[in-house]
Amino acid sequence: MARKKTRPPAPISAQARYEFALAYLNAMLEDAAPEELAAALGRIARAAGGAKLAEKVELSAASLYRTLCRRGNPELRSATALLKAMGMRLVLQRIPTALPARERLPEAARHGTCGGAPAGSEERDSHG
Repeated sequence: MARKKTRPPAPISAQARYEFALAYLNAMLEDAAPEELAAALGRIARAAGGAKLAEKVELSAASLYRTLCRRGNPELRSATALLKAMGMRLVLQRIPTALPARERLPEAARHGTCGGAPAGSEERDSHG
């Protein structure tokens, strides 16, 4: 019986791979649990160069993969360093149905302080 001839897949450009990675990670940010996002970031890191990428973020390849596995819990610092090495960054966007930020934040956060004034103090911070 004759075999059916199949063509190898067409090579994908570096730009197409980059755009796919961006779309994939954005979809994961939108809908995935944190452990799924870490695993997705790990898959993209492996595809983007693995050990060479690990050198850019100053981690061993084993440490990088262990951090980005499904059971890992990467720090924001590690994730942002990895994204930067891949030419990406995290960006925050307002959710259209959310309340304006001023209505959601506690008083101390609106004034840029962590804990507000000490107990019993009547002083306000310098920005009102």
